[in-house]
Amino acid sequence: MIKFRLIYLYLLIASLIPVMTCIAADEGAHTAEFLSHGVGARALGMGSAFVAIADDATATYWNPAGLTKVKKHSFSAMYSDTFSTGDGGWLSRGLVTYNFLNYVYQIEDIGSLGLSWIRLGVDDIPRTTFIDVNNNGFLGDFQDKNGNGIKDEGEPFIDKPEVAEYFSNTDNALLISYARQVHPMVSVGGNLKLLNQSIFENSGNGFGIDIGLIAEPYEGIRVGAMLLDATGTQVRWDTPEKPTFTRTRRLRFGAAYHFTVPRLGKGAIGADFETDQADLDIGGGGGGLVPRVGAEYWLFNTLALRGGWNGHGLSAGAGLRLRVNAMSFFVNYAFNTHTLGGSQRISVSGEF
Repeated sequence: MIKFRLIYLYLLIASLIPVMTCIAADEGAHTAEFLSHGVGARALGMGSAFVAIADDATATYWNPAGLTKVKKHSFSAMYSDTFSTGDGGWLSRGLVTYNFLNYVYQIEDIGSLGLSWIRLGVDDIPRTTFIDVNNNGFLGDFQDKNGNGIKDEGEPFIDKPEVAEYFSNTDNALLISYARQVHPMVSVGGNLKLLNQSIFENSGNGFGIDIGLIAEPYEGIRVGAMLLDATGTQVRWDTPEKPTFTRTRRLRFGAAYHFTVPRLGKGAIGADFETDQADLDIGGGGGGLVPRVGAEYWLFNTLALRGGWNGHGLSAGAGLRLRVNAMSFFVNYAFNTHTLGGSQRISVSGEF
């Protein structure tokens, strides 16, 4: 009986996923929310305070204007174990898989181009149905002992439940990025975002635009700003009603300070703030600014230690740099706390 109850619970959760998603999306604040999860173990280990730092390949996500600071060829890949199942494994598979992959190329006298792919998925979701044991043409018959037509506790099913199939709930985004230095102290950039979301037999498609800016008024001091979903990122679903949900604008801005300790290494400290659409609108009643702070320190430019606060919980991480001739490879790890369980991120990147 316990096994059957677990199957019913899985069925209930699976059936609520599209309902909960549509309700949240209709409000506008949480449409395509997977775009807010962040990428790259380096930035996530620093509490996501990266809008003014953004000096590696992950700048396509954090602030495309920062792409002017990366080398001619750069790439980054990330695997995330999100909301761990608690089965005791250090890198055990979590409830949600979240991955990122991108490549950046510098074109002389033209600018920096980037292509990024983000995927979030809840896989192997069971769809449960019933076997018509009594062959009456109806599924889900139960012993209605009190005759009220409602299944009450203690009234077992007559029909046998079974898992008919497994499906996935996936979110995908393709980011096409461009950046150019317009002044010795100022760089600008932008993203074109192409989105696809799918839940069981339905899917939605959409697109949006991000705009970013980074300025370095003094050596070691950088300020950055990014308007996410500048025109409103719309996702249109293929259900019979064909609803269109819009991800509203958000403004992210911050500053960073880079410093060097002679003979030991270098570091950076960053602070970001992010708002939502309601705060940008006249008379809007949004939830205010979300603060993020973080820092990293590279010991001998080889081993990095990181920590921060992402507005919701603590984060920590570490990194290792490996040099092969003119190429540099980085392996980074980050851990973020969350009420639903800790999330681990591992990323590998390189530049040459």
